[in-house]
Amino acid sequence: MTGTRHQRSQRRGALVVLVAICLTMIMGFAALGIDVGYMYVTRAELQRTADAAALAATGVLRTAGQDVNAETLAATIADQFGKMNEAAGEDVEIAASDVTIGSYWYDANTGKLIFDPTDARFPSAVNVVARRPDLKLWFAHFLGIDAADVSAEATAALQPRDIAVVIDLSGSMKHDSYLRFYDQTQINARDIWASLDGPEPSIPYIPGAEHETEYAGDTGPTIGMMSLWGDAITPNGWGPTTDPGLWYIPNNQPTVEPDIANGLLARGYTIDQITTLMAGSNSQWANRTAVMIGLAEWSPSGAGDTSVNGNELSWIPYPPYRKNWQWSEYIGWAGEARSKLTRVHPEFRFRFGLKTYTDFLLDRKDNFSQTDLTKTPEEPLRAVKDGVQAMVDTTGTVDQMSLEIFGSTGRHEVDLSLDRQAVADRLYDMQANHYDNSTNMGEGLQRAIDELTSSRGRDTAMKVIVCMSDGQSNRGPDPVGVAQQAADLPAQIYTVSVGANADRSTMQSVAAVSGGQEFYAFGHPEEYTQQLQAIFRTIGGTRMVVLIE
Repeated sequence: MTGTRHQRSQRRGALVVLVAICLTMIMGFAALGIDVGYMYVTRAELQRTADAAALAATGVLRTAGQDVNAETLAATIADQFGKMNEAAGEDVEIAASDVTIGSYWYDANTGKLIFDPTDARFPSAVNVVARRPDLKLWFAHFLGIDAADVSAEATAALQPRDIAVVIDLSGSMKHDSYLRFYDQTQINARDIWASLDGPEPSIPYIPGAEHETEYAGDTGPTIGMMSLWGDAITPNGWGPTTDPGLWYIPNNQPTVEPDIANGLLARGYTIDQITTLMAGSNSQWANRTAVMIGLAEWSPSGAGDTSVNGNELSWIPYPPYRKNWQWSEYIGWAGEARSKLTRVHPEFRFRFGLKTYTDFLLDRKDNFSQTDLTKTPEEPLRAVKDGVQAMVDTTGTVDQMSLEIFGSTGRHEVDLSLDRQAVADRLYDMQANHYDNSTNMGEGLQRAIDELTSSRGRDTAMKVIVCMSDGQSNRGPDPVGVAQQAADLPAQIYTVSVGANADRSTMQSVAAVSGGQEFYAFGHPEEYTQQLQAIFRTIGGTRMVVLIE
């Protein structure tokens, strides 16, 4: 019995040791199970905090001006958002040293955006580390561990965009420069004329009354004997019949302009020759007019020659902006009863001068294959060009941009790339009715879809279409239907409507199918110039913020 008790006592002792060992292991597992879980929950809270802080800090980079210290601003915002969150029951404080601004680049091999903390010249990404130092543990002290440092990290970036800029280059994009609309708005016909021999308008060009613009002191080019611009064009109080810059040379009636007679005399013509040229005979009216306004010189075959035949004329050289037209076409246009100008204002018929010459170029010879008007401030196109430049200046360094245009057809002009300035530069080298005159917005949008889905598009980039037009689509596919195809990519469409006669319902529908937005610029040129720049800056700065790490 004594031996049995001894054995039992030994077993109890061994059991106590075993229980002690197991208890230590159980407490260790408790430390692992509870404290590790506690650390895991705390880290998850810190991760949510780091994510929110990084997104918020990156968001301020969209609007931070150049005079703002982006790093300081980002650190302040990150700390504010950190304190809005808790980890392990306490507010999270994010130190400035744990906020790093930088940029990012696109890794074509992995399709990912890679944070670059070494380049903060154009900040577009923020890395945030959220910490909970000295986190007190519950059971780990049994293992000699009283606390742990827990942290989480997040990087957010302004999402890169692939932007297809779609611009209306139909004939209506120069309506506010046309002479026939002088009684409706402040047209800038004089600035068109003055810029024909340079300089190109400033960027941005600010339209206004003739005595207010950058061309107010510009003498402009002389065209034959036409060197006087005449009275300033205003919506009220101006008319062609009393303007000294316009000569009335009717067909089958005598010309009684004293300036013409004096000019012919100064050029060496005799009294008899001047009488022949200014007589009211219907014979050779166009040729006589060409000589009277100085587009041609007449060499009569004899003293009594009154024929003014074409083979007796020598025409003056053409200006450098002319590509494919004849001086005689201007004369025919000015005498035409059914030109767009004389149909609206019949009193312009047979009026010759710099004003009608400029309108001839805009109205009849406005295609790029006929006349190079790219360096003139056609309105509203010039305001659109300056607006696109403002958008280029506002977009991020990782945004790609392309240029698509439409008139009667849609055309791709500039490949999607990081060289966004190439889009603005190409647009500055184009003009209203560059290729053709009508408005085919559907094809313009289709070109945008083709480019965004090409090999130049990026999987990580947000797809954006910016379409500017007066909305008066008069040929081609339904732009709303094509916009639905863009929305299916998905691509977001911003539309910019310009002009009092803009079809805003179409532009609004095109934007709405993709969840985008329509903007509207209206008023006279000086007003919508400012509006368009603000609109395009808004679009350029509208960028989504995404987590990349």
